[in-house]
Amino acid sequence: MNLDIPRDEGGPVFTAPWEALAFGLVVNLNERGVFSWSEWADALAAVIREAGAAGDPDRGDTYYLHWVKALERIVIGRGLADATLLAELAHAIEEEGEHRREAQLKRPT
Repeated sequence: MNLDIPRDEGGPVFTAPWEALAFGLVVNLNERGVFSWSEWADALAAVIREAGAAGDPDRGDTYYLHWVKALERIVIGRGLADATLLAELAHAIEEEGEHRREAQLKRPT
């Protein structure tokens, strides 16, 4: 499996692998009928509006954080997971990322 960040002529499509994962989860859940694209667009727009009202300067660097927050809301709202489970998963993903970074730094050159 290739875990490299996808690129186009302008550079990386995603700035980090977790952004691609968030994108893929949204697409997959939509394809499985968990939510429609219009429901997704409404949820994402609400999160972006709230972030702007809270002072997010909307430079684009927080865009996929908004995707994750909107996805969390939908998943919790549909009863597919609760906030505690999602927090545990986020922690596990973060730890795995730290482990991978440490392993990459230890690679012989």
